[in-house]
Amino acid sequence: MPLLNHLALVYKARFVFRSALFLSCVVLFLTHVLPAQDSKASKIPEGEAQFTPEQLKQYYIVYKNPDVRYLRTLFDAYVNNSGGTEQEYQLLHKLNKDYFRSKFIVMSREDNTFGGTLISILFQDRPDKVFVAWVYPEGSNKELKLRRFDVGDFSDTDMRRIRVRYKKLIEDKVHVM
Repeated sequence: MPLLNHLALVYKARFVFRSALFLSCVVLFLTHVLPAQDSKASKIPEGEAQFTPEQLKQYYIVYKNPDVRYLRTLFDAYVNNSGGTEQEYQLLHKLNKDYFRSKFIVMSREDNTFGGTLISILFQDRPDKVFVAWVYPEGSNKELKLRRFDVGDFSDTDMRRIRVRYKKLIEDKVHVM
């Protein structure tokens, strides 16, 4: 009988330990994941950004980059069915062509870890989404190709703030692509 009592205590101790471990994992998950989701709504600062003439001059240089210019060329070709590859068209096909008829502003441009460039853009006539394009130089002649084109991870709140924060750039009809 003492052996059975001992086994019952061991079983209860294991049950309590497993329950406590499960509960602590749930609490840990909720305290780390839920705040991250809450902060997602505030990724973009409030208010309109103020740029100095020098900052704008530096920013406008982005439109001279071959990969940014390639996006404009590809979008025009896609709208007119006159260029680009089938794979590139498949990436663009999931969106309304009205996006590509619009000029775009460059939100960011950075080197991709896997080569090429990641370019975040916003279309002036349809500033409801930010898109991320991966432009990659392929082959021995380093011909630019669109490898990926996706909607960026921005909430509705982020998009409202972007339209306010970058209003000057969105409404600029001269320095766009």
